[in-house]
Amino acid sequence: MAKKPVPPIEPDDWDDDEAGFLQPLEPPPPVRDPTDLRLHTRQLADLLRARFPDRWVGVEIGTLPLRCEDDLFSDFIDLGDGLGVRLDYDPEEPERVLWISAGNRDHGGEPLDFPRDGEACGGRMLSTGEIAELLDFLDREAAY
Repeated sequence: MAKKPVPPIEPDDWDDDEAGFLQPLEPPPPVRDPTDLRLHTRQLADLLRARFPDRWVGVEIGTLPLRCEDDLFSDFIDLGDGLGVRLDYDPEEPERVLWISAGNRDHGGEPLDFPRDGEACGGRMLSTGEIAELLDFLDREAAY
């Protein structure tokens, strides 16, 4: 006796817009001249472009649509070969940075994280000491 056909998991009547949340999002193309960036992204992009001129790729600017309501706006400062700095912003307050993370998104490894959403940070930019720590980390990672 033949088995009954298994119904498809996705309804046949969904159009691309309704099923769009199922598709992986591609990163936006990098912006090479970051003049219209959020404040924290622009500050770090200017600093990193000056520090790593030969590695500079650009900035992938996080925009809508988000994958789900809990997603953050994330900008990625791309230094090539997966190395870079991601800045996560609050979707309710797009100018408020919640998290800054440096590392290599292609090769993994342990990232360097700077939470900015706590009371001590309050969404402010990195301190001078944190910037020095970030640059030292990126120097070591770029050497590999």
